[in-house]
Amino acid sequence: MAIPFSTLQMYDQYLTTYRSRDNNTTYRVKNSRRSSRHATHDAEELKDIYTTIQWKNRFAPLYMTDPSPKSIAFAVHLKESANGLKQTIDSLSGEDDELFSMKTAYSDNEDLVSVEYIAEDADDTEVPQSFSLEVESFATPQINTSKFLKANQTVALEPNSYSFDILTNKLHYELQFNVNEGETNNDLQQKLARLINNSDIGVSAKVVETRGLSALEITSEAYGLPYQGERHFTINDDNTSYNSGIVDYLGLNKSIREASNAIYTINGSEESSYSNSFSVHGAYHVTLHPENSTPNSVPSKNITAQTASVHSSNAGNATIGLYPDGKSLSNNIETFVEGYNHFLNGVLKNVSDETEDVNTNPLTRLLANDLHKFLERHSTNLEQYGIHVNEDATLEYEKNEDIADAEAIKGFGHHILKKLNSIALDPMEYVDRRICAYPNPNATYPNPYMTSIYTGMLFSIYM
Repeated sequence: MAIPFSTLQMYDQYLTTYRSRDNNTTYRVKNSRRSSRHATHDAEELKDIYTTIQWKNRFAPLYMTDPSPKSIAFAVHLKESANGLKQTIDSLSGEDDELFSMKTAYSDNEDLVSVEYIAEDADDTEVPQSFSLEVESFATPQINTSKFLKANQTVALEPNSYSFDILTNKLHYELQFNVNEGETNNDLQQKLARLINNSDIGVSAKVVETRGLSALEITSEAYGLPYQGERHFTINDDNTSYNSGIVDYLGLNKSIREASNAIYTINGSEESSYSNSFSVHGAYHVTLHPENSTPNSVPSKNITAQTASVHSSNAGNATIGLYPDGKSLSNNIETFVEGYNHFLNGVLKNVSDETEDVNTNPLTRLLANDLHKFLERHSTNLEQYGIHVNEDATLEYEKNEDIADAEAIKGFGHHILKKLNSIALDPMEYVDRRICAYPNPNATYPNPYMTSIYTGMLFSIYM
């Protein structure tokens, strides 16, 4: 069923107004890929959620609340954060959907190549336990470098309006600008770099400077050999709307380093990729890191750009494989503990000042106390894996790779998923509220008030 545009607008308003931004970029990037696979729900799951809401409302008393903007923001942020932690925990399930059984991969040369293992992406062939990867060259973009001109010298073009064309494989762009009286070469290059970057046309630009000289460097966002045509972009001013001459003056086609594919071998078999990220047997998602590579030699001017991009790397090799079950279990637990602490600290710090105690703040007291009691009930099972519960309801983890029995942690995983489902279903339980009336035990109809209060957070017009 199609989602109405008005509903999308409401949900966007719901998130942008109430949910705080996650400033922990490292955590977000690390976990976004693995948890995004679990961010959708089928019709049966949605039906179960609806049934649970009806059942909960049937026996819920009527509450009197004070829905201040701060408490509403807390409730919505709590709901979204709980759903985020659920996705993280779900993502730790393996091929058999058992929690904390996800296999994890390693690379013995993290500076050269990192890897992530996603079992459900595996192709029809048998996925090996390990393989060797030797990188001959990285995938590179196309780079056009202009002539190096004296940076502080006045532009030797008549002040006027100029333009030039950048043609990509799909579109044709004309960039227009003015050359002003007394403008220097560096001023002009900086102006063009800003113009290109602000245009969002699939290329980026920067000014490189050395020994009083400066040049404009234009780089394609696409890596690897073009799917069609010889280059990712071309530059000319043969048929532009305003004055021509800028391409020749700056030498925008003076030096062109052609894009190249990544070249590598897997167990001695040569492969290539348009990108520095590719999959091996579907399940191993490999990312090469050219930023950490030190070229073994500097190519001479007589070597073509295509050859230079290949021979300037010769980066090295790595062994990639799957960790033993004990190590994978330890990594899964570490991911869970990190995700849980990120969830809790994000919610509590969202509404508390640094000087405030979360156990006395009315918006965080109930959540902190409830989670601490919940974790204390499971502390015996957690401690056998090296997980310790702190007074502030956060967790500490001492890695133990010798434990192979995962039954206890799997059981805890199911319990905390139920807890997170409950939090996401009604985050208003953690906002101070006063019971106004209990439902009639002889009636079986749902209580309409609780749902209307919670739904009202979407529209900001209730109460």
